[in-house]
Amino acid sequence: MADEVYLVIRVSQLWLANERELWREYLPFGAVVTEFLRGGNRIAVPHLLGSAELSRRLKVTGERDAVEISNLRVAGPVPYEGDDVSLLLALFRAKTSDMLERSLSLIESVGTAIGFAGLAGSTKIARALIDGIESFVVSSAVELRVGAYHSWSAPSGPGGEASGPTELASTHFMIIRRPAGGPTPAELASLRVVGGRLCRVAADGAAVPYTEHDFIVVRVEAIRHRDDYRQLPFFQLWQRTRQHLADGDLEAAQVLWRQTAGALCTDELIRPQQETLFAEYQRQYVALVERASSMAAGVRGDGHTRDDESDRDGAADFEDDPATLLRRLGS
Repeated sequence: MADEVYLVIRVSQLWLANERELWREYLPFGAVVTEFLRGGNRIAVPHLLGSAELSRRLKVTGERDAVEISNLRVAGPVPYEGDDVSLLLALFRAKTSDMLERSLSLIESVGTAIGFAGLAGSTKIARALIDGIESFVVSSAVELRVGAYHSWSAPSGPGGEASGPTELASTHFMIIRRPAGGPTPAELASLRVVGGRLCRVAADGAAVPYTEHDFIVVRVEAIRHRDDYRQLPFFQLWQRTRQHLADGDLEAAQVLWRQTAGALCTDELIRPQQETLFAEYQRQYVALVERASSMAAGVRGDGHTRDDESDRDGAADFEDDPATLLRRLGS
């Protein structure tokens, strides 16, 4: 359901059979373009698997000089807002050319530097990179090895009308380069993804890795928690809040805690994870305030005490704590 899970696209396995020649005679590259709803608008975010990334991640097997790449995240995590999710997958090769290699390197470098989040927030840059990728598709010097476009939609009823809300469920999607004569439909029916790798499963349940032809296995993931939340702006604010509390500067800590609580209400997090993180940081904040207050009271134990008016002011300040206010709003 919308705003309950994150969308992640991962290249689970990319297999190139008998293709070590790619690194001698050809320049290989691939592209994954993910289309999804973002801020109420449909956007497309590209990820180029250029020669630099392929070279870093490839594993050359001992079997027929095959090349394998596995477990490569190309999109997300991003809150799923509903509607269709579409993927364009393509793997190319071209005779090595300085101009082509420089062009690919430029697109790959720009995409890597900006990253998924940056491209998702800048449709102009994403569109420019997609245009660059599409220019290779129509080039006579480039050969398309494997390619497919697929879309996951809401369940439909009679007349094509949606019979329910779009639900994002984790699934694998596979495209295979099948030369004439193989594999047969029966062989294709025996293929399964086991442990993230494409395998042929026998009648007795034994799984043997599939290695005969080129293929790409992509996993569409629906996850409920993103583990990279510490990269979001609110976490830096939270760290500064904790430092002020450690320094005994309660006033500065309170200001930053307000900013932290506000920054947690971000479109980069789904509502359930926002609430989970807020509850945890609120618990830590209150505990740290109490500890800092106890330490301050211990320092004042030299006989200098505050008058009743000061005590009332301090209590009023604590009641104005944004954690308390937001908790009341939430209830």
